[in-house]
Amino acid sequence: MRSHLKVKVFALAAEMTYIRRQEEKWKTKAKLARQRQRATADLSAQAKAISSQAYAENAFWSHRHHRYGLKGDARTSHLAYGCMRGIRYSQMESMCYGPLKGYGSSEPDWKSIESMVERFSKDETTPQEWMQKYAEWFAAAKVWYEGNTERIKTWQAQRLHEHQVKLADPVYQRWLAQYKFEMKQRYQKIN
Repeated sequence: MRSHLKVKVFALAAEMTYIRRQEEKWKTKAKLARQRQRATADLSAQAKAISSQAYAENAFWSHRHHRYGLKGDARTSHLAYGCMRGIRYSQMESMCYGPLKGYGSSEPDWKSIESMVERFSKDETTPQEWMQKYAEWFAAAKVWYEGNTERIKTWQAQRLHEHQVKLADPVYQRWLAQYKFEMKQRYQKIN
């Protein structure tokens, strides 16, 4: 049923949010352990700090890898749910950068989306109608995805032009200089 797919989408989002919080917690614990290690001259305290740092870093990376593993499933679930709700792919993902930013292929896993739509439409009154809707959605989505490269080039050219206009603006230059100065001060306070 479509409502079960909705629950799956929201559960995955909540799980990834919680994992991200845990990552931050373990990242902070590792940072504090490094600071304790540098601050003390006692060898046993340094060994304890190194041990707790290694544990915290291991926990952080474990959470990070788990969250990255969930990303593909979350995207597939989101797209399948959108398809079943009648939302066009172009509305859900206006741009997929993928190879343009060096992330490899960003093309959705169309087979997984199809199997998810099929799985969650079995209990509906007319499952064949849902698969027909998916086929129409997929055809339009494929056309939109193929045109992504041109849209991104246009967007990047527009962004470059806006950046050059900003650089010529003296008010922006003053703001940028102040911002860089504040960031430098903050960084010096941290370290």
